[in-house]
Amino acid sequence: MKERLDTLAECRHCGLLQSLPEVPQGALGACRRCEATLYQSARHTLALSLACSGLGVFLFALACWLPVASVTMRGGRSATSDLFTGPERLQQAGAWELSLVVVLTLLVLPGFELVSILAMSLAVWLRHVPLWVRRCFAALPLLSSWAMVEVFILGATISLVRLRAWMHVEFGSALFALGGVALCSLGVTAAVDRRVLWARVPLTSARASQEPHQSKLMSCAGCELVGRFEQGAPCPRCSRTLHARKPHSLRRTLALVLTATMLALPANVLPVMTITRAGVGGPSTIMGGTIELVQNGFWLLAALVFTASIVVPVVKLLALCVLLVSTWRAAPDRLGLRTKVFRAVSFIGRWSMLDIFATMTLVELARFGWLGSVRPGTGAVAFCAVVVLTMLASESFDPRLMWDAAGENGAPAARARSDGSLA
Repeated sequence: MKERLDTLAECRHCGLLQSLPEVPQGALGACRRCEATLYQSARHTLALSLACSGLGVFLFALACWLPVASVTMRGGRSATSDLFTGPERLQQAGAWELSLVVVLTLLVLPGFELVSILAMSLAVWLRHVPLWVRRCFAALPLLSSWAMVEVFILGATISLVRLRAWMHVEFGSALFALGGVALCSLGVTAAVDRRVLWARVPLTSARASQEPHQSKLMSCAGCELVGRFEQGAPCPRCSRTLHARKPHSLRRTLALVLTATMLALPANVLPVMTITRAGVGGPSTIMGGTIELVQNGFWLLAALVFTASIVVPVVKLLALCVLLVSTWRAAPDRLGLRTKVFRAVSFIGRWSMLDIFATMTLVELARFGWLGSVRPGTGAVAFCAVVVLTMLASESFDPRLMWDAAGENGAPAARARSDGSLA
């Protein structure tokens, strides 16, 4: 481990190994080649992490106990929903796929993220970090994009606004508690320097290769430890499997993009829900729901639904296709721009889930027999699959391969292809 330097970092977006720049407290340290954020400099990282994660866990537990919304129709019939009602109603309606995705993205992963951060902060403070805590904390860079509390809040709000044209709607306390959870998660992301926490974790073992020809300088995707390791060896700090590049990146990304493209047509043509009001109504597609919002005067919400549910998936698929082709052709031009496109694609993809959360909220609240009901359609399952597949595709794509293929990291195009080959 003599070659490891605590001040050395690899940019996960362009592959440049560089010394970490010194920045003022509260500022961002950015890659000098592609301008990706390397770290957030914070003075009170441990205290902020404990405070934000602890408060977030408390608010999340509170949100699970409080009601999300309640509705009342003319005649006095009413219904109340909580965070568990939606997945239950989706399962009862036969859409178990949607129920599973909602449970994971709204209940399991947000709770896992907050508990992992709290456990890591407490363990560092107590100066004893168990292996399971390290593994959980190391998994967060991969799993955090799947925790969608803020997406649920927006999707639920859109549905409740739509229901106001049909019945009396009251926003529940759980929505405000979830708003606090989202702010706590944002506080951890924006103000906590993960490097400071990892720097206080000792190495479990020296796993560096003893044979120079069998090892290469690489960084761990979980804890960002840089050293000379063997491909496929466990990280000596967090035990995550080490890879210089994501295995079979281009091949897996292409398969996911092609599958998502095939499902995009039924997702937009088939009905995402069937709405009936006093015995009148019928199937509604994504575009139909957008038009309904416009007809009711909710132009801003209609624009949000149209952008997140129609524009974003199409743009994301096109962008990933461009990135794949340019990497395969070893195109040397506009590497910085393509890297920024990848960052944008990775950020916006999760917001397409708001239509799934909006559908779930309508299904769980509008259930009054012949007076009115909402049932999920096949299009909702197909659309959810498109969102999940495009998110998996962006996570499978390794943007460093673009720079490798262009020879910017000292690797010829043939080597970049072998790391994430299509062949």
